[in-house]
Amino acid sequence: MTKDAAPSAAGRPRLSGAPTGSPRQDIIREATALFVAKGYAETTMSEIARSAGLRQSSLYYWFARKEHILQALLEENRSSLALAAALEVQSGPASPRLYAVLHADAMQLCSAPLDFYEFERVARSQPQNFGAFFDDYAALHRLTASIVRQGVETGEFQAVESEDAATAALGLNEGLQRHYRQPLPGLRPYSAEQVSQLSADTTLARLLAAPGNLAVVRAEAADITAGWNAAAES
Repeated sequence: MTKDAAPSAAGRPRLSGAPTGSPRQDIIREATALFVAKGYAETTMSEIARSAGLRQSSLYYWFARKEHILQALLEENRSSLALAAALEVQSGPASPRLYAVLHADAMQLCSAPLDFYEFERVARSQPQNFGAFFDDYAALHRLTASIVRQGVETGEFQAVESEDAATAALGLNEGLQRHYRQPLPGLRPYSAEQVSQLSADTTLARLLAAPGNLAVVRAEAADITAGWNAAAES
């Protein structure tokens, strides 16, 4: 039986909610909750197995060592970084490339097993284990700023300071993913897709020299993302 076909085991309720249907994702999610609650070093593989509702032998089927779970968690937070690295060096209009990066980043933040601000807190308290979080963030910020700069240089974007624009755009993503995860009482809830479009729309509407082109930019960005996803799956 392959890993993809392996059945998920029943067990005690998960720390972080209902099972996802994927044992691998359940393990990552429950391990993350334990890393936050206890610290990475203090969390054992047997505790992770119990929290994920698995026998320890089943856990080892998916991850041989705790370090491999940590690596998988960090890798899951690099999809928008990989997209930004690919799009930053491409030619053509900057606006759909920037929209695609920001939309992908917001979607990633919403689907991650850990709230962004919790991840940041853990990274600050356990830099020896999660220091790559800050390296990845700095790289994403640099690439985002570079795409903004390209748009400014061609006149596609208004004359803004690219570093500041990148900070504001990524900060908006982070704030809206929080609203997605924990909607405030009295305010409408948003799906991950709605949050991602709202964030990218807001940033691009502010940056575009011709804001009326936003719908076209959104459609072109969707084509970029679809092509990227298709290439990743092939």
